[in-house]
Amino acid sequence: MNTATQTQDETRIRQLTETFEKATVRKDLDTIMAQYATDVRAFDAVGPLQFKGAEAYRQHWQSCFDFCQGEGYFEISELEINVSGDLAYSHFLSHCGGTDEKGEMQSGWMRGSRCWRRQNGDWKVVHEHFSMPFDMVSGQVNFGIEPEPQVGRAG
Repeated sequence: MNTATQTQDETRIRQLTETFEKATVRKDLDTIMAQYATDVRAFDAVGPLQFKGAEAYRQHWQSCFDFCQGEGYFEISELEINVSGDLAYSHFLSHCGGTDEKGEMQSGWMRGSRCWRRQNGDWKVVHEHFSMPFDMVSGQVNFGIEPEPQVGRAG
């Protein structure tokens, strides 16, 4: 693959990621689901160990939106994208949350990775993984953890 094509592919995946980020804040389920292949396999930080297929993952996203009834928050940082032919992967940190019943923002940092496959001329997510760090001693999720400052590096 030539460098120009690879750069175009990375740019397109970056655009799709930004669209995903904005759609998540708006709770725009159709825009979110348009990014997934029908056979997506997802490992989310919430719920079952895995989701097989876009319909199962759609139901999960809807239940998350139903649970977080207030304003949503979703920001991606430290996005890195690697493309090789018709496959690509990206990984990032995401800060997400929503307002609770008192109107107070509840949020935390997660790790995310996505595997992409070119289908019908565009990129679709075929695998997604979100996770949250936890303390092995207490078994509790580390909601207060934040990424280390990145010096001289764009996210």
